[in-house]
Amino acid sequence: MTHWIPIALLSTAISFFATRLVMIQLGKHLLDTPNNRSSHSQPTPRGGGLGILISCILTYICVWVLIPDQAPDFFLVAIPVTMGILGLLDDFFNLGIRSRLFIQFALALAGTYYCITATNWSPIHLILISGLLVPLLIWSTNLYNFMDGINGIAALQAISTCTAMSGILIIQGVNAEEITLLVIIGFAGAGFLYWNFPNAKIFMGDTGSLFLGCAFGLLAVKTSIQNPELATAWLIIMAFFISDATYTLCVRLFSGQKFYLPHRSHSYQKLALRFGSHSKTSLLVFAINMLWLFPLALLSTSSHMHPILALALAYCPPIIMSIKLKAGKTIN
Repeated sequence: MTHWIPIALLSTAISFFATRLVMIQLGKHLLDTPNNRSSHSQPTPRGGGLGILISCILTYICVWVLIPDQAPDFFLVAIPVTMGILGLLDDFFNLGIRSRLFIQFALALAGTYYCITATNWSPIHLILISGLLVPLLIWSTNLYNFMDGINGIAALQAISTCTAMSGILIIQGVNAEEITLLVIIGFAGAGFLYWNFPNAKIFMGDTGSLFLGCAFGLLAVKTSIQNPELATAWLIIMAFFISDATYTLCVRLFSGQKFYLPHRSHSYQKLALRFGSHSKTSLLVFAINMLWLFPLALLSTSSHMHPILALALAYCPPIIMSIKLKAGKTIN
C-alpha cells in the first residue's frame, strides 16, 4: 500500500506540468470560443485532458518498470488511452459523429473481449453479455463527455470516483492493479484540477473526458466480473453523472433535438446558472459523491443495505432534480 503514495505524487506532478505545457504549446490552436450553447463566457483553450493522458501513460510506464507486480494490465490502460487519442483528434479536427461512434464501437468491442476472455461462460452467455457491455461502454465514454460542461466538474468526479472505488476495492480485497490504476487516474485529475478550477485556464476537452469515461467503464466491467457486488458500487458512485446525462439525452431524443450537438440543458448546467457559479455546482456534485453516494456504495457492498434500496436512494434525488430543473429543454 505504501507504493501508492509515490505513484500518487508522480501522477499529480506530471499532470500538473503537462497540462501547463499543453496550455503554452497548444492553447492558441485549441481555443474554445463561447456561443449561446456554452456555459463559459471567455475564450478558453481546450485539450487540457492531454495532460491527464500524458500523466497516466508515463506513470504507468514507471510502475511497470519499477514495480511490475503492481502494474495494471496493458489493455486496461491501452484501450482508454486510445479512446483519449480519439478525443484529441476530435479536439483538433472536429471528427464527424459517425467516425467517432465507429471507433468507439471498435474500442468498446475490444474492451469487452478483454474483460470476458478469461471467463468460463458458455458461448450464448458470451454473446448476450457482449451485446449488453459494448453499448454500455460506449455510453460510459460519451456520458462523461456530455457532463464535462462547467469548471471542475469532470476532474472532481474523477477524483471522487477514484477515491471512493479505491476504498471499496481495498475493503473487498480486489487485485491491487485496479487500485493502482485508480490512484494514477485520480491524482492525474488532481494535477489537472489546478488549471481548471475554480477559474478555468484550460478545459479538459474530449481528450480527457473520453479517456476518463472509457477508463471508468472498463474498470467497472472488469472488477464487476471478478466480484458482481461491485457493479452496484460503480452504479452508485456514478449516479449523478449517469442520471443527469441519461435523463437529458432521453428528453432531447424524444423532443426531436439533435442529441449530439452542444447544448447547456443538463441539470448541472442549469444549477450553475441558478447559483451564478460553476464552483458551487461542481463542489455540490463532489459533496454528493463523497457524503451521500460513497456511504451508500459502502453499505451496499458490505451487506448492510440491500443493493436495490441503495440504488433507489442514489438515483431518485438526481432524477427528481433533473425533472424539477427541466433538464433537456433548451434554455432561451
